[in-house]
Amino acid sequence: MRTRGSTLIEVTLTMVLTSLVIGAATALYSFIAIRSADSISRFSTLQACQTLSSAISQTASNAVSVTTKSVGGTTALICVIPDAGVDRDGDGVFDYFVPSTTTKINREKFGSGKRVWFYPANAVGTLGSSGNYWFMAVRSDTSNPTVTDINRQWSFWRAGQPRVQILGTVTFTPVAASKLVRLRIVTTPSSTQTEDGGLANSRRGPNMDLNQRYFWRGSR
Repeated sequence: MRTRGSTLIEVTLTMVLTSLVIGAATALYSFIAIRSADSISRFSTLQACQTLSSAISQTASNAVSVTTKSVGGTTALICVIPDAGVDRDGDGVFDYFVPSTTTKINREKFGSGKRVWFYPANAVGTLGSSGNYWFMAVRSDTSNPTVTDINRQWSFWRAGQPRVQILGTVTFTPVAASKLVRLRIVTTPSSTQTEDGGLANSRRGPNMDLNQRYFWRGSR
């Protein structure tokens, strides 16, 4: 026969064990949530850096000249691409290039065509504005690009949100004598980046220091 005392002890023990299980489950969930958010943020940061560096690599390596220009306190990279080629993806920028002329000794020469700009700005893409979103713009002349010159296929998602955001510094160092440009990306995530709900250290991108260099083809 079970007594009231033994039943009370069993209930108390059950409550204690339940509390321990719930506490452990909550702690585990918080840990998994923080680490998952952290991983997503790290992947997003790496993806943004790769998107920018890949576009610069493809454009600069085929350019006849590469320069920088300071506008409103921000520095833009300007790549002058050849004037003859094929636009394979229909974005208004040549993807495959052919020489304008060929010398008697079969040396290829490329003429100056459109200017492709890479620059940081606000979410709208206004050149010279303050922001950490990156844009690609295309001009046929030497004038500064406006928002209407932005290559929206590269710069924005379909929903209209900027595609590439890099928290940190991006620097370009063209070396005309060697026909190369150095690219350095140093990410410095904000300490205020936290997941909704206030989980500590979540959604914070990694501290990265990427150094790359690309040679451009020149006019030859």
